[in-house]
Amino acid sequence: PYRRKVPVFQELLRNVQGRQENGGVVVKSIYEDKSEFRTVYDPTHPDADENGYVRLPNVNIVREMVDMINAQRAYEANATSINTTKAMITSALQIGR
Repeated sequence: PYRRKVPVFQELLRNVQGRQENGGVVVKSIYEDKSEFRTVYDPTHPDADENGYVRLPNVNIVREMVDMINAQRAYEANATSINTTKAMITSALQIGR
């Protein structure tokens, strides 16, 4: 059966005029989740073993949804941070006028 795959991300930094700046994100590696397969007793299934059990993928939909929601919230937090920084810089520039 299919094994759940877990990506590992790495931030890319680039050197711009002597400063380190964010250059994005890349997938550093992908590893397979070694957790056990889910087994279901179904002797009529074509993939059943000699004892009548079928091994199903170790993908947990609830876990995947939680990971997706966490990624979405992290993205929203970063976008809010960028917008706040832009507003602060604009306000600072307005002080000098």
